[in-house]
Amino acid sequence: MIIEITTYKTAENVTEETLKLASDAFNKNYCSRSKGLIKRHFIKTENGYMDIFLWKSKEDVERVQKTFMQDEEALKFAKLIDSTSFTIQNYEVLGTYNFN
Repeated sequence: MIIEITTYKTAENVTEETLKLASDAFNKNYCSRSKGLIKRHFIKTENGYMDIFLWKSKEDVERVQKTFMQDEEALKFAKLIDSTSFTIQNYEVLGTYNFN
């Protein structure tokens, strides 16, 4: 499994409410059909926003990263993000521990 973490700020004049609505649409119209995506967390941080994605494999992440900017639904969300603030990191999961 791979954990992908993206951080970003909104583009100029994009409100948090607008971003929340776009995030819901992004989940429904893009993430839901992304092969290998297990889970997404949409998070507000001290400096902006963060998405934490859990993927089945490195190949799933690489496929999405290659095609993301060619997908109309993905671009609807991406245009609300300040591209100069965007970061992305991928980490291999070595163990998962569940607690009550």
